[in-house]
Amino acid sequence: MGTPGLRQRARYRFDNWMARGVGAQILLLAAAVGVLVVITAVAVIAFGVSPTDENGQADSFGKLVWKSLMHALDAGAVGGDAGSWTFLFVMLFVTIGGIFVLSALIGILNNGFGALVENLRRGRCVVFEEGQSVILGWSAKIDTLLTELATANANQRNACVVIIADRDKVAMDEHVGQAVAGTKLRVVTRSGSPTAMADLGLVSLPTSKSVIILAPETHADGSPMQPHEADTVVLKVLLAIAKVAGTKLHMVAELSDVKSEDVARMVVGDSAALVVAPPLISRLLVQTGRQSGLSMVYSELLDFEGVEMYVAKAPTLTGKTFRDAVLAYNDSSVLGMIAKDGELLLPPQLDRKLIDGDQLLVISEDDDTVVANAKGIAVDPEIVIAAERKPVRQKERTLVLGASPRLALVLTELDAYVTAGSETLVVGDADGLGAVTLTGLTRNTTVTSREGDPTDRALLDSLDVGSYDAILVLSETVGRTQDMADARTMITLLHLRDIARKTGKSVPITSEILDIANRDLAAVAEADDFIVSNTLISLLISQVSENRHLARVFEDLFTPGGHEIYLKPAGEYVKLDTDVPYQAVVEAGLKRGEIALGVRRASQARDPETAFGVVVNPAKDRKVKLTSGDRVIVLADD
Repeated sequence: MGTPGLRQRARYRFDNWMARGVGAQILLLAAAVGVLVVITAVAVIAFGVSPTDENGQADSFGKLVWKSLMHALDAGAVGGDAGSWTFLFVMLFVTIGGIFVLSALIGILNNGFGALVENLRRGRCVVFEEGQSVILGWSAKIDTLLTELATANANQRNACVVIIADRDKVAMDEHVGQAVAGTKLRVVTRSGSPTAMADLGLVSLPTSKSVIILAPETHADGSPMQPHEADTVVLKVLLAIAKVAGTKLHMVAELSDVKSEDVARMVVGDSAALVVAPPLISRLLVQTGRQSGLSMVYSELLDFEGVEMYVAKAPTLTGKTFRDAVLAYNDSSVLGMIAKDGELLLPPQLDRKLIDGDQLLVISEDDDTVVANAKGIAVDPEIVIAAERKPVRQKERTLVLGASPRLALVLTELDAYVTAGSETLVVGDADGLGAVTLTGLTRNTTVTSREGDPTDRALLDSLDVGSYDAILVLSETVGRTQDMADARTMITLLHLRDIARKTGKSVPITSEILDIANRDLAAVAEADDFIVSNTLISLLISQVSENRHLARVFEDLFTPGGHEIYLKPAGEYVKLDTDVPYQAVVEAGLKRGEIALGVRRASQARDPETAFGVVVNPAKDRKVKLTSGDRVIVLADD
């Protein structure tokens, strides 16, 4: 390649200048107009055709420049010229040149304005907010998450959520507008990649109150993303946050594989809340599968409608025992405490005394209802039974329908709740079963498998489903859309209900539903327990984003061992068919070393309008009449 000539160098410099944007292009046109009008003024003087005023004075050079500029900007000015033909032709020259320059200017301005509108449409300007919740990423959980954040911040003035995702801003705005319609929550969207540090700079992370990182579900082409791939994206986002704003932010990150948790901790330390969805859903499936109504208890605790959990200081109770603290609140339920040194006690020993700096973990309607307002209710000791606790673990036969990708986790969790000699039968399609190694997963449970379609009525009839203690219906998502997986689950449910109706044998059924809309559809006829995977994870994430302490609370509640939530026969606590203050139930629980959280009425177990009979945190002075079949919701160690 030879040495570039002058023309090539000029062309190269011209291209570089034009590439600088609208401002540079306008400056270049301004320079062209300046050169044009100066040449025109010089030509008029050189030809000696400068017009004169009424005194015979020829126009000065400056005035000629001004007239030339006016002709360049206004093509109609040439019609009012007077003078020699030479002068008129010179003015025509500058007018024609001005037409070309103005046309180019209009084009540049039009393109520049279009680029500005496009930039605004894409959401590329920096967000200036304080105390906002930031959501990084986009998934099917976004609707529930926004709804819960809107409810949680309903009493907050100018509450704001900022979302940045690698999606079209207009599409996000339309979707978000429908999700938060009727609420006061402001949602600001930005289009960009959460893994790019430059894009994270748009959402003002340092001024946020919480940062939520959602695990992606699909690739850019719409194909499903594997758990390890989704976690890789989340880890990149965490690294980018650490570089942009450090690790002191209140972060809640969703992970898809428990193996990724240790790596994430290397990035963010212990301060961030990491929600590993698959094992969490598996634990909830197992727990609720063994206790009818438990899923509604968790739903009540996890959503922001009704009651929720709060961490509250209680200076007036310093020196009192934890037992005293439980009875000190009429409209709230105390279930644990966070000690001054940060230790979570769920619950502590009942005779432990509170010291200055301890905080109570309380269930209440709102943060302003957490008031030590005990009414000094006298409870007749004759109505408090507090029967001896009976061992819960026993040999169980469990039927698992559906070869879900989380099958191995479900079996492992189930094994932690049953005693040796238990049996579990897994029925699912060949592809799903072939992808899971069933041997070596359990010690207390003998697991057998059978290939088949859980939606096949003939197959279900051959299983003698009424002989099992519990049935778990898992979503078979491999190679299927979310709606199709839910449709198959609902078909299986219809068959199981029909079998129970014809045989007269009712077995607790827990179903995994992915979409909350499908849950409502499936629950029209019956009150079986449901675990709506995406919804529950969204609820938990929103709770933790509003209160960082709850991450440890939920981890403790959802882990086998220690204290968990149980629904136990009401007859073990108080006299049945007798009007008693709810405080009697609380005192009976304390005598058993348990914390009463509410009741479940058997008469309303099929009524969705009453949360299937589940009442969490009733007032202690409220009269209740418990009957056979009713349950008391307690926090207990077994």
